[in-house]
Amino acid sequence: MSYLKIGKYYGELPNQPTYQYKEILDIGYMDVSDVYMWFESQNYDKKDYLFARSGAMMYIAHNGGFSALTEEHKIIASKNFCVSKTDRDTIHNDIEQEDFWLDFVLKSENARSNRWDRAKSYISFRLSPTDSTDLAIETLILNEKYIKYGIESNASDGLDGLYDWLNGEGSFILNGFPSKSYYTVEFRDGIIDRLKGLK
Repeated sequence: MSYLKIGKYYGELPNQPTYQYKEILDIGYMDVSDVYMWFESQNYDKKDYLFARSGAMMYIAHNGGFSALTEEHKIIASKNFCVSKTDRDTIHNDIEQEDFWLDFVLKSENARSNRWDRAKSYISFRLSPTDSTDLAIETLILNEKYIKYGIESNASDGLDGLYDWLNGEGSFILNGFPSKSYYTVEFRDGIIDRLKGLK
């Protein structure tokens, strides 16, 4: 994901979304990006925890790093594992971090589960019942690994994952999604967009 800003609408046109997430904000939107807002705005805009965390990490990287954050934002960044262990150790001890880790794991798993449910709903609506069942069986283990452990692809995790199957890469060159009679690029992209939290 490229470096996104959070824009909050202060313009005068009716029915505009309260927030937008873009590299260059539209007219009427003020940049309200900070670590706090990445997590706060998700409550209003149906963005999930992983989207918020990724945005917060990008914000930190593009705005002077951990040392440039306010004390409040350092606490939020530490609690949400947006920064390194070295930085977290300046704010929280290991017992606190272990408690935060459980919260992080549960929120991350829930976000991936919701993403998979949206992707599954998207594709099952478009496929015949037979093809939908075939896709479900083909991806059963891969989606469990994705939801429970965040394994997406060999490129990012060192293990073949759901994205590899969808793209026909790694060990799925001959038997991945592109080998299916019901495959289309549109379907693949629709699933991946939902797994990435873009739709």
